[in-house]
Amino acid sequence: MENTNQSNVNKAKIILTSITIGIVNILIVLAMPMLSDDFVLGRWTNAIIIIFLLTIANTILWPIFTRILMRFFIITFGIGALLLNGLMFYGVAYYLPEVNIGIGGALIATLFINIATTLIFNIANIDFYNRHIIKKLSKKINTDKKAARKYSGVIMIEIDGLAKEILDEAIGKGYMPTLKRWIENKTHTLKEWETDLSSQTGASQAGILHGNNKDIVAYRWVEKENNNKIIVSSNFSHAPLIENKISDGNGLLSDNGASRANMFSGDSDDFIFTSSKIIELDKLFNKTWYSVFTTSNSFQRIFVLFLWDILKELKSQIIHKIKNIRPRMKRGIIYATLRAGGNVFLREVVTETLAGDILNGEINSAYATYVGYDEVAHHSGIRDNDVWSVLKEIDLEINRLENAESISKRHYDFVILSDHGQGNGATFKQRYGITLGNFVRRFLPEDMKSLKINEELDHFKNSYIPRNESIENIKEKMDTIKNYDIFNEYEALQNFKEKSMDLLKIDELCKTEEIQKLRKKYNDSFDYIRGYEASQHTTKKASDSELIVLGSGNLGLIYLTQWKNRLTYEEIISLFPDLIPGLVKHPGIGFILVNSIANGGMVIGENGIYYLESDGIIGENPLANFGKNASKHLKRHNAFKNMPDILVNSFYDPESGDICAFEELIGSHGGLGGTQTKPFILYPSDWDCPEELVGAKSIYDFLKNGMEKLKEE
Repeated sequence: MENTNQSNVNKAKIILTSITIGIVNILIVLAMPMLSDDFVLGRWTNAIIIIFLLTIANTILWPIFTRILMRFFIITFGIGALLLNGLMFYGVAYYLPEVNIGIGGALIATLFINIATTLIFNIANIDFYNRHIIKKLSKKINTDKKAARKYSGVIMIEIDGLAKEILDEAIGKGYMPTLKRWIENKTHTLKEWETDLSSQTGASQAGILHGNNKDIVAYRWVEKENNNKIIVSSNFSHAPLIENKISDGNGLLSDNGASRANMFSGDSDDFIFTSSKIIELDKLFNKTWYSVFTTSNSFQRIFVLFLWDILKELKSQIIHKIKNIRPRMKRGIIYATLRAGGNVFLREVVTETLAGDILNGEINSAYATYVGYDEVAHHSGIRDNDVWSVLKEIDLEINRLENAESISKRHYDFVILSDHGQGNGATFKQRYGITLGNFVRRFLPEDMKSLKINEELDHFKNSYIPRNESIENIKEKMDTIKNYDIFNEYEALQNFKEKSMDLLKIDELCKTEEIQKLRKKYNDSFDYIRGYEASQHTTKKASDSELIVLGSGNLGLIYLTQWKNRLTYEEIISLFPDLIPGLVKHPGIGFILVNSIANGGMVIGENGIYYLESDGIIGENPLANFGKNASKHLKRHNAFKNMPDILVNSFYDPESGDICAFEELIGSHGGLGGTQTKPFILYPSDWDCPEELVGAKSIYDFLKNGMEKLKEE
């Protein structure tokens, strides 16, 4: 009885709201002659006739136009739908007596009508789109017995960049009531998990969707052997190449799954706005797009919300300047448009297509990404007022999907998760007045192209790096010299040399002029790092330097591109003795990672060295504040292909939570330190979950196992 009464109330509310919208739309048409010179109305009754005829035209003709022009709508990112809406208004008004209208006037009229419609529905708190999607798909749902008999599916929704700590705050402040209800009702369990290095979408989604993120060094990296090509994870031409390397055909979505607004497909053939597949134009059309253009007002609502988000961002920029909020970065109108694209356009497309998927009931799983929080936090900060409104809107979208699932003939479990978190703080350039790239150049010759390596140096390089043997094979022969230091222990070196003369002639390195000078002055590597006074040069000829420095949040990548192979610690200190001490003594840098031919990975901080192969520490542990698994992540990462000559991680302040991005972003992620490596997963409480989830593959395994068990029920 209570449900019936509630249904009657909702119906009455919808009828009253529809009448209100009709009256307001008539008033807008009456006002059009004052708003546009391209619109002459004549008698006032023409306004009523126009709205009446437009309603009929939209009801009868829009579904026909949608089926004919859907591909055009998609290719034009919805602009075609806006134009068609204006043309329909023009068509119904053009032939009325006394009405004189141009295309411009028709487009302006439809814009104001859609603004008013969207505003009224939002005030009335009626889910306009779900209502129409349900109406259009209900007939199919009621007759789709096959879908009703299937096992439960899984809808996985990623909130990009949201750390568990920030989610807890959002729930506590009342911004995410849907997720709060799930947790309090114990239908879902909230758990923190730990990312790999690097902590960014490229690596995390590769691991989550394909169970493999090997060799994804950062968000962007350099392929030295490929003419120093810069690879960017999300690039539409690079993402397919990455997916081809990581995919084995058994991705998370390989069993009739759907990919929505992701970087990789998870081996799904059903995808919308997926970076690795977006250039496949023959597959751009997807029947799920009908959910986005269900009625003539469907996409127009998205466009209105898009414009509104631009205004919200411009308002935020003004407030940040007036209040002098720090740290702050320059944003502007271009960013406001990009933000609206991610925070509104993609969000609404994801929700509407997922709602269609759920109501249809054919897919077994879906993985979709809401990118709004990540985008806004990058530019405003991870706890700025801007992000709370974004999370509130995302929670509303999740509630819409929950409502769609409640009337679907097929049950779907929901999993909400994030791919990584973010850390906050002023950027490296803001703090120190120089980019990491220009800082690195200060420790290199002014004209790198004029640098010549003498024959002896070329000779020793060829000697201790065999042409046909990998460093991993060499290390197996080197057990006797673990933590061998180039500055001392020469007898140990000789012992090693006798056993491995056919593989290495590492003592030739010790005979180079630069190393001999350093050996006379310093006892060991730690003494060298602490005692060496690095001299800085000008950067006047920086354009001549064969150097590429990339930022991936607070992870920096330094490539010395004159050498096709990754330079080792021994080579770097021989060629550029200023570079390593100069880097680690900078207050903005927490530690660096270099690879030693003798010792493997060396994590070097200002006051200590961590040897990854042996877990040996000299001085203070440079990884002390970066998490218990930091050394494991770095050791795994150190074996990746296309690693930089020097990997740089910014400082991390455990008290403030601050990190320091090497690109111009206030909220950032990519390296180690703080909440950026601590995302969350909210999963059905009856699922079996391991005690600890470390690495993106652990999420892949967990989700894959959960979906397999649903098939058995």
